[in-house]
Amino acid sequence: MSRGLFLTAVGTALAGAAVCAVGALVDPQAVLRGWLASFAFWIGLPLGAMMLLFAHDLTGGRWGTATVPALRAMVAMLPLMLLLLVPVLLQLPELYPWARTADTAHLKNRFYLNAPFFYGRTAVYAAVWLGLALEALRQPGRGLNPLAAPGLILLGLTVTFASFDWFMSIEPGWGSSIYGMMIVGGQLLGALALAALAAALGGRTDIGQRHDLGSLLTAAILLWFYLSFMQFLIIWQENLPGEIAWYVPRLSGGWGRVAALGALAQGALPFAALIWWPVKRSRGGLASVCLLLLAAHLVECWWLILPGLAGGFTWFAPAAALAMGGGCMAVFLWQRSAWVGQATPAAGLLAEGTHHG
Repeated sequence: MSRGLFLTAVGTALAGAAVCAVGALVDPQAVLRGWLASFAFWIGLPLGAMMLLFAHDLTGGRWGTATVPALRAMVAMLPLMLLLLVPVLLQLPELYPWARTADTAHLKNRFYLNAPFFYGRTAVYAAVWLGLALEALRQPGRGLNPLAAPGLILLGLTVTFASFDWFMSIEPGWGSSIYGMMIVGGQLLGALALAALAAALGGRTDIGQRHDLGSLLTAAILLWFYLSFMQFLIIWQENLPGEIAWYVPRLSGGWGRVAALGALAQGALPFAALIWWPVKRSRGGLASVCLLLLAAHLVECWWLILPGLAGGFTWFAPAAALAMGGGCMAVFLWQRSAWVGQATPAAGLLAEGTHHG
């Protein structure tokens, strides 16, 4: 582990936290908005990494030889991210209309959107995710993890409902059955981009592995774009006031330009780059695409959440992203250095087969 990078991550976390602490005294609601929107990005990395680890346990592939250390390091970020949800849990009425008594009379889903049930569901999500994280980190390789398939199912269900609870319910009168899958698609894309970035910059990948990672990223981009576009297309075809109200603030003014930029930066541009094989086989080319995808995904998370909250974007959102990101990257660098020296699942199975042969 590079001591300089680790100290930079810690310093970034402290600087971002200091700005948020000052903001909490000046405009606490703005800090909470930025905190929730940035949390949506960072919590997706350990959850997406768990899904990818379980998928690799089931299918194998040389892409895992290069990415498993980074994926496991991301999973190790999960306890920190769950702790960073606490400020949101302590200030529900500041973010969620359904948590304010005066705003709940007209809601038809009060049986689901109420504080006690919300806290209970969040506790269940945390318990399931922490249990699966321990299993993902404990199991050594492909075919040796009996919880891989049920773990993927549990993750899919809990992440979908958590996205409804934490993010979609800021506008409790609106709903979309695709929303959860869209969030999962973004989490998979973000986790794969960070894992591929770490593999490309770590110098431990060959051309074939980078080609495979580029192909996987292409598939993840298509999945994210398909889910995002299908939600928009279905709502546009229905043309119902209750449905399109969600898109109106997100396609108006500056947020409309952000949406167009996101479609380019998280969809068209990286896709066009990755279908050109010299880019995905190049360390620099693959790393550049991954950096673009991560930056675009962070902005997408702000776009999904901030227009639905009174006050919208302030510079406390980047400050919150830096505070969380610095802490997460410190954990990531520390854990990745521990995992890199160990045999990857594919390498372990190969060694075992050679020994018994």
